[in-house]
Amino acid sequence: MLKFLFYWIAFHTLGRLPLSFLYPLMSGTAWAAYHLAPGVRRNIHDNLRHVMPDVPEAEVRGAAKQVLRNVALYYADVAHLPRMDLRAFFEKRLVFHGLDEYLRPAIAEGKGVITLSAHYGNPELAMQAFAHLGIHVFALTEPVHPRMSKLMDEYRASKGHEFGPVNRGNVKRVFQTLKRGGVVALMGDRDIEGPKEALPFFGESALMPTGPIEVAIRTGAPVIPCFSARRGKYGIEGWVEEPLELKRTGDTQADVIAGTREYIERLESRLRSDPGQWAVIERIWDEVEEGRGQKSEVREEKSEVVAGERGDG
Repeated sequence: MLKFLFYWIAFHTLGRLPLSFLYPLMSGTAWAAYHLAPGVRRNIHDNLRHVMPDVPEAEVRGAAKQVLRNVALYYADVAHLPRMDLRAFFEKRLVFHGLDEYLRPAIAEGKGVITLSAHYGNPELAMQAFAHLGIHVFALTEPVHPRMSKLMDEYRASKGHEFGPVNRGNVKRVFQTLKRGGVVALMGDRDIEGPKEALPFFGESALMPTGPIEVAIRTGAPVIPCFSARRGKYGIEGWVEEPLELKRTGDTQADVIAGTREYIERLESRLRSDPGQWAVIERIWDEVEEGRGQKSEVREEKSEVVAGERGDG
């Protein structure tokens, strides 16, 4: 309750500040966190050493500080979102590539679309531009305490999109949205909830979510990787990439793994280009053994949801 109250006060207070004050304030908070939170610092350094293994330690430290700054600015963006002028954001702060080439044609096919992103830059903020273009999105978010999830998702949804934490009910909404030809936004760079596999990621095994590709294989929806990066003081650059070339051979498990590997290749390319944009503070490569015991149970629950959406049983 106290943590929720702190977040509620912080969000309602920070959101009223202009970005010209809010961003420097949160950047200072990130600088302090780098020096005062050694566990988080070690996690980030470990992640970055996989992404940029052959660079001097000073470069890793610089990228790690940028990671924490991106995390801090993410919360600043969420707090500020209800008061953000969406049109001004679209016209003055955002540069987007690939919307007309890939996203609009995919939507026009009517099979639904899965945009698959990562904690890179601020994908949630970039996605808000879709609302300005009349593209409605349902996005799954990381489940935290129910009150916290509700608070965060209310802020995220203030410009017209819908957000909900990963749970059985919202997984059903994913299938329903795709069945209607809608757009679903999912994340593919962290093992949070749902099916997962230990797959090569920068040459070493890591638990990677396979749920987004499984949904695509089962529904026929295309998967379009989307990424964003911070530019300058307030800018965001976004990319809508060419859809993944998913295989549907009848061997669902093999097709899911192949599609996830293709996404991982796209993700690795983005991370190599600018590692400091990766706003992840949890250690990625140390969770393989822990997660292996949970995989079958999560997949069984997901399969029940999928069967229910197909009308099986």
